[in-house]
Amino acid sequence: MDEILIESSTGSGIVRLYNSGIMYQTYKDGSELKKEDSDHEMMLYRKNFCKDTSRPILVELDNVKTVSKESRAIYSSPETAEVISAAALLVGNPVSRIIGNFYLGLNKSVMPVKMFTNRDEAFLWLKTFLPG
Repeated sequence: MDEILIESSTGSGIVRLYNSGIMYQTYKDGSELKKEDSDHEMMLYRKNFCKDTSRPILVELDNVKTVSKESRAIYSSPETAEVISAAALLVGNPVSRIIGNFYLGLNKSVMPVKMFTNRDEAFLWLKTFLPG
């Protein structure tokens, strides 16, 4: 894995920016993502990680218990696509797979979103969305 350039707590988890330009979001065990969590994440992404560019992100869902309708709407919004160029959803258990499938089935995201069970494959896919 690449070297971590920036790491920050999102309240519900941790987001890291690797020297490859890919962000990696993990969550605390049992996380229940609500609108406030998603708003806070997007503010951090914009302010600390993306600034004037958009970046691909790997989102590890294994510790997530629920994601509210409002959060899903934020994650798939045009405003989020301004800072996130593509999202890989990493799933490794039945609950995370249900959450990933639910998101992909109900939310029509402006940016490319794909579900993975393998972290390396997810990173390879995300690298295709890096600028230059």
